[in-house]
Amino acid sequence: PLGEDIATINKLSQNLHAELLLRRLGVAKGTGSIADGQAVVEAMLAEAGVSDAQVSLSDGSGMSSYNRVAPRATLRLLQFAAHQPWGASFRASLPIGGVDGTLRRRFAGTPLEGKVFAKTGPLNATYALAGWLVAASGRTLTFAIYANDVPEDVRATAIMDRALLALAAAN
Repeated sequence: PLGEDIATINKLSQNLHAELLLRRLGVAKGTGSIADGQAVVEAMLAEAGVSDAQVSLSDGSGMSSYNRVAPRATLRLLQFAAHQPWGASFRASLPIGGVDGTLRRRFAGTPLEGKVFAKTGPLNATYALAGWLVAASGRTLTFAIYANDVPEDVRATAIMDRALLALAAAN
C-alpha cells in the first residue's frame, strides 16, 4: 500500500522507492516518465504556495546534486501538509527522534526524544533535517535546517541537533 511505501521511503530513506514513487505519480498524469512525475510534484508545490524559484528537482530520491530546495520552500510545504487530510499520516511516516528510522540514534536521551518528526537528508557534505518538533511549551514547531558544503571534520548533525534542542527549550 502507498502509505506503507511512503513510511519506508521516509523512515529508512529508501531512495529506490522514492524514485519509483516519482514514476508512479507520472503514470497518473502521463507516461510514467520522470518528467511526468515532476509535473505532478510541481503542481502540488504550486498548490502549497512554493514558487518555482525555490525548488529545482532532478530526480525523485533527492540523491542528485542538481536538486535544489530552499529551506523556506520546505517550511511552506510542511505547513501545507500539516493542514491536509493526509497530514497526520504523512507526519506519522517520518522518522521519530530517538525512536526509529534514520533518527533512532539522534535525540535519544534528550528532551526531544520522541518529539522530533523529521526527514533527514545527508548528501555530499550537505546535511538537512526538516519536519516538526514539540517544544518545551507543548507547541508544535515546523523547522527546516540545512548545512551546505560542510568540511568532513565538522560534525554538522551534532551542531544542528544542539540548535534544535535550544529552539525547543526556548519555546
